[in-house]
Amino acid sequence: SHREAPEIAKDPVADSTDVYAFVSPDKPGTVTLIANYIPLQGPAGGPNFYEFGDDVLYEIHVDNNGDGRADVSFQFRFRTTVRNPETFLYNTGPIQSLTSPNWNRRQSYDVTMSAGFTSRTIGTGLACPPCNIGPLSTPDYGVLAAQAVHQLGGGITVFAGQRAEGFYVDL
Repeated sequence: SHREAPEIAKDPVADSTDVYAFVSPDKPGTVTLIANYIPLQGPAGGPNFYEFGDDVLYEIHVDNNGDGRADVSFQFRFRTTVRNPETFLYNTGPIQSLTSPNWNRRQSYDVTMSAGFTSRTIGTGLACPPCNIGPLSTPDYGVLAAQAVHQLGGGITVFAGQRAEGFYVDL
């Protein structure tokens, strides 16, 4: 994790840096699962900002009974769409909504849930927010991120996008 392993450092979009599971403070009867990828990213890393890999299968496995095997798994598959292939730019002006014509490189994803021998897609074409690249390009990132929170039914809520994490290391 965090880019120290030589082989995964060659493929940062597949590098899972941290996984968290905790009882949700706002909903004590639920669990929040968080998986972090792409270590040490910063908002000023453009013009090619951080994205999930279209060729990576992201999975979170949950063991509910302590036997070391997944009882439930969530799979995330991403797709990148380029609105204007005539430019390499991530955006051509401020991104103020998930449908902004200024946002050139969009990502969406599908979520599949597996339990036992049963697997079903529980969300398709879900929007990721744009990268949080500063007030000129993403003037209200909080609103954009909130628009990318998806309720999938059965008490499942998903979000896939950049978040500020409180992991610090003195390099």
